[in-house]
Amino acid sequence: MEQLPLFLNLRGRPVVLVGEGEAADAKARLIVRAGGRIVPEWEQGATIAFVALDDGDEARAAAEALRARGLLVNVVDRPDLCDFTTPAIVDRAPVTIAIGTGGASAGLAKAVRQRIEALLPTRLGALAAALHAARAAMKTRWPAAAERRRALDAALARG
Repeated sequence: MEQLPLFLNLRGRPVVLVGEGEAADAKARLIVRAGGRIVPEWEQGATIAFVALDDGDEARAAAEALRARGLLVNVVDRPDLCDFTTPAIVDRAPVTIAIGTGGASAGLAKAVRQRIEALLPTRLGALAAALHAARAAMKTRWPAAAERRRALDAALARG
């Protein structure tokens, strides 16, 4: 493994987005879907930034300036300048599956995402929500964690 996969809670937090155009728009949609608040430059509380600039020198300078402020930076289409990469995402909220290639091939990550999406039911998120709602009842029915795991494994087994 070359990168640590994480799921970051951005709800209400500032996320720096530098740039314009299609790539910046895609990152903006991602930030908004995750509940982040887009800001055009460093702001107190920001921890990550996306740089979507076509000019390589400008992108590098922006990344260095943001990194100097302590932010982790993603520079679109320049994995050598990135502290983190963004994966292809299968969204069956609250179930989220991330497919990353460490910046090696966004096209490959997309192809894998499409295959996984075809395999998973669209209502997978509803199942996860129902299981969450049933947690207290499951703890009452199976007080020991090992018992709960066995019951859940049996309920979710193929067939």
